Amino acid sequence: MRFRVHLSRPFILAGAISLPLLVGAASPPLVDHLRMLTTTFVSPVLEVQAQITRFAQDQTRALLELPHLRRNNEVLRSEVQGLKRDLVRLEELKQERARLEELLHLKKSFSGKVVAAHVIQHDPSLWGHYIVIDKGEADGIRENTILMNSQGLVGKAVSTGAHSSRAILLVDHESRVSAMNQRTRDVGLAGGNDTLLLRMIYLDRDAQIAIGDTIITSGLGGVYPKGIPIGTVQMIGEDETELTLFAVVKPFVPFSKLEEVLCVFFTTES
Repeated sequence: MRFRVHLSRPFILAGAISLPLLVGAASPPLVDHLRMLTTTFVSPVLEVQAQITRFAQDQTRALLELPHLRRNNEVLRSEVQGLKRDLVRLEELKQERARLEELLHLKKSFSGKVVAAHVIQHDPSLWGHYIVIDKGEADGIRENTILMNSQGLVGKAVSTGAHSSRAILLVDHESRVSAMNQRTRDVGLAGGNDTLLLRMIYLDRDAQIAIGDTIITSGLGGVYPKGIPIGTVQMIGEDETELTLFAVVKPFVPFSKLEEVLCVFFTTES
């Protein structure tokens, strides 16, 4: 019995070694089938393993690059904010240049001294009937120096310092200017009435004034030169005595948006 067992062990070992060789040599289709089965079952496992490996590598790389990406994002965000600020400044410069070019064109219509000024303060009241400009006595500004822009009459200086002045706007209830209908030449007195509109009074009852007419300064009174645009007629009515007419005038100047003005010391050539 022992002899059989000892004889069978080498035999079994030799058979185990030689069987695949014999099978491979004797039956190639079987080997191919086994290979196919192996590939079918093993390949998905290997692919999953490869995906897991790639995912782990990607995550590791991302973690390593995260601080760098954060720094880059902060830099880019800062650059974007800087570009936005630059665009805002450029737009402001563009608009200011356009306004200054309009003032320069207006300045050429005068023969004497004209000083351009920036508005540095609006009156805190509802309608902003006073402004402060950055030019004063050192620049030649005096009381009653008139202020205007490319759209029309703004007002006049009422008090001055060395380098700044306070000016009353045309729409203030204390402001008055001798005005004229450009079309009919009828003369009246225009002034503020606590709104952003003007009231032109003392118009002759027979005046042929009409809605849409342009009102200009008449030159009477010795303060405002003749021909400065004031506004357009919005409404016409009779005063309380029914002896004269009045007109509501919408100013050309947007007083709440004033940024620059011309300080004028003389009359126009025309």
